[in-house]
Amino acid sequence: MNTQQSNPKSFFLTPIQTVFLASMIAADFGFGMVVKNLLAPTHILNVVRIDMVVPFMLMLLTRVMIDRFGVLILYEGVWGLLAVLAMPGAFGLPGFLKLLPALSQGLILDALMTAFKRFPTSRLYISAIVGGAISTIVFFGLKLALGMPWLKVVQILFGLQMLTNLIVWALGAYLTKEVYGRIHSSQMARRIAFVPDN
Repeated sequence: MNTQQSNPKSFFLTPIQTVFLASMIAADFGFGMVVKNLLAPTHILNVVRIDMVVPFMLMLLTRVMIDRFGVLILYEGVWGLLAVLAMPGAFGLPGFLKLLPALSQGLILDALMTAFKRFPTSRLYISAIVGGAISTIVFFGLKLALGMPWLKVVQILFGLQMLTNLIVWALGAYLTKEVYGRIHSSQMARRIAFVPDN
């Protein structure tokens, strides 16, 4: 899987990249609001976050299409702000505290995607598995810092979420590889990835 190369000297996103990024964030957020409300009564999301497969795929797909460090930090920052305004239950955290796990996840994934850029396919799985583990630890660490007791039931929940998150994120990485493999040579993908020299 070949990634499109962007000009590292260009700091700003092009108009088409900005529109693409905004569209992917909107799709991610809209999908989450619909699916979470549909699955909430089943309580399955307490164990397996199957609602995160598509959003994670959208996030990684955005990063490989606009292959530059900082894209996922921006992605997650905007998503976090939308969650503050319209998704009270996101992350199980109040108000602007939702930005902490969102931004940390964006930073972790951005760093891993950049560090393993020479391995286009492998970096998707490395970012998914390692990033998923670190993000889960950060999230639970934040909740513990805010007063959640480290009871036996919480420890079991942590273990279950760690295991299932890794499976969900790896599936998201696989879907990213498949989707990107089909579209990366298209004219639209090339236009999104292209960054002019000036």
